[in-house]
Amino acid sequence: MVFNTTFKNVNEWKAVVTAMGDIVENTMFICNDDGVTFRGTDPAHITLLDITFPKSSFESFEAKTSFFGLNVNELKTVLNMANTGDQISLHIVNPDSLKVSITGSLNMEYNIRLIERTEVNVPIPKITPASKISVNSETLSRIMTNLSKISDYVTIDCFSNNVEFYGKGDSGDAKIHMDNSNPDLYDITSLEKTSSSYSLEYMAKIIRDLGRESKKVNMEYSSKHPMHIQFEMPSANVDYYLAPRVEV
Repeated sequence: MVFNTTFKNVNEWKAVVTAMGDIVENTMFICNDDGVTFRGTDPAHITLLDITFPKSSFESFEAKTSFFGLNVNELKTVLNMANTGDQISLHIVNPDSLKVSITGSLNMEYNIRLIERTEVNVPIPKITPASKISVNSETLSRIMTNLSKISDYVTIDCFSNNVEFYGKGDSGDAKIHMDNSNPDLYDITSLEKTSSSYSLEYMAKIIRDLGRESKKVNMEYSSKHPMHIQFEMPSANVDYYLAPRVEV
């Protein structure tokens, strides 16, 4: 197995690994000459997170097509020891471990145990959206965080030139309105009024984790269908899929 990489986009790696850790315990890395991909779905198959770091995002990159598994929280612990501006190298030393070298104000080395190969071909949901919304990532994170203090879910109603985020709980309800005059709503396209509800337990954390390193967030969905959220990050391709909330 050949896998030798070096990167400096430490904060992006921290963000995506933290988000992945909110979904799964272990994840499989798929490596080839194009880059590194890892994907995870929660046990209930409500969410799916698909992450790719292309070859161009690395300072140096050498890999042959291979698969290996890691405990996400173990990788998160090691990455969190690095500071912004540090350089990180990942290297498969032997079939059983990944060597992580951090170079900066402190020079550190860690070995993380690899896990047995599991399913790697988790299918990507097919989305045919009726509405598309592009929002400032910090603003969207604030919206979801505020609603999560009141409700367990968010209902998103999209119209031709405005969008409403609504939540309801035992203490009351809340509605947050944005229209195309708001500078934090970058774009909105809707073929029809679109309404669907999603769990804030899943959505709020992911948007918080990934929004910190994203330029903007693109959301697309149809009524009562899964949502596709794309996080525009400087060097990573990050796609998140979330099943709609089922009314009971």
